[in-house]
Amino acid sequence: MKKFYLLCLAVSGILLLSAMPTAKSILFADSYMLRSSGVEAAYWNPARLSENRHTDLWLPGLNSAVMVSNNALDLDTYNYFVSCDTLHVVDKERLLQDVKGMLSLASEGSASIFGFTMGNTALSASGRVYVKGHIAEDILRLALYGNTEDSYYFDKATVNASAMAYSDLSYSAGGFDLPFLPPSIPAIKAGFSVSALVGMSNLETRKFQASFSTDADSGTNVQQEMILRTSTYGLGYKVMLGLYSKVLPKLETGITLDNIAGRIRWLGDNEERYYHIAIDSLYASNIEEDFYEQTDEIIEIDSYSTSLPPELRLAAKYDLGFMDVSADWVQGFKESTVTRATGRLSCAAGFKPLPFLPLSFGISFPNSTLPLKTSYSIGISSRMQEFAIGIQSYNSIIPGYKSKGVSLATSMRFWF
Repeated sequence: MKKFYLLCLAVSGILLLSAMPTAKSILFADSYMLRSSGVEAAYWNPARLSENRHTDLWLPGLNSAVMVSNNALDLDTYNYFVSCDTLHVVDKERLLQDVKGMLSLASEGSASIFGFTMGNTALSASGRVYVKGHIAEDILRLALYGNTEDSYYFDKATVNASAMAYSDLSYSAGGFDLPFLPPSIPAIKAGFSVSALVGMSNLETRKFQASFSTDADSGTNVQQEMILRTSTYGLGYKVMLGLYSKVLPKLETGITLDNIAGRIRWLGDNEERYYHIAIDSLYASNIEEDFYEQTDEIIEIDSYSTSLPPELRLAAKYDLGFMDVSADWVQGFKESTVTRATGRLSCAAGFKPLPFLPLSFGISFPNSTLPLKTSYSIGISSRMQEFAIGIQSYNSIIPGYKSKGVSLATSMRFWF
């Protein structure tokens, strides 16, 4: 158990120090592919590496952020519940109304370690963390109302937890013109990045099955089986390919495919933890006895691989003169700890009311699994550096007591 607790502590510590794929993307609600340049382009579209014609420098920790969100609880609801001495039916339904099948929790991030560009190439490193968890709505109903049905059944689809933390060392090259294009077609630039990955920790739910029922004599029966897999060290790799074109003087488009052949092979302390609980015909009269059977087992396992499913992103950006607007569509090929199988659209606008004062607004539209996200930022820029801070709100246009999550980000880059 000691290793398991250390793993959880490590993941929690990373969460407090980490950020999104690049921190500045939070400022635009992730509509950032065609806004990236220099080192950041290595993580968004390496075809744009040469768009920043200066040497771009990333320093440790200056590009950082943190995000935590859920699909049901906002701060106002939380404060209301902790102030209640007794929960009435209307209070319980207030909690359950937004759960919609299951309570979903998520946190993601990455933090810059270093990065610099050399012409149309770049070398960079960052740390990333992903955490997800789901709890079935019926578990919350059981906790709030007690047993109101004859039987309940839960499985891995609605009760699970996963986490992954890793760092990358990435080499990127871009800005290459695609050859053999007809003169009538605008120039298309291409780029790629190759990343060596070092896994720091991994947690995944391999199996979860639970049943809760009441027999004819009002005796309670419970069966639960859970298998958690944990790992502490791994090595892996992934590739990103990107294309970028100025199809019109003010219109840009791009496409990327990330996590090509992506995987991490876990080579350190790999364990599977088995938890089994059984309660057979429990009555109030024998509740003081040893009424349940519990079995815990830890088994060391061989090395194994975790795949990073491919992720496709399409983007467009238009320059209106006084401001620019962009739209990104991201589509994961498979649901995993690091990707979403449901597509998502993000849009953003950036402008400078003063030459040194960049402002931005972004919105990421909700889908069946993710809430609405809105972002706001302000910065200070010059010919040599740029500093920006931003905040992102979940399920609320304005950050506040109705937000169901928040992201805070800082971004700082230097050019010379």
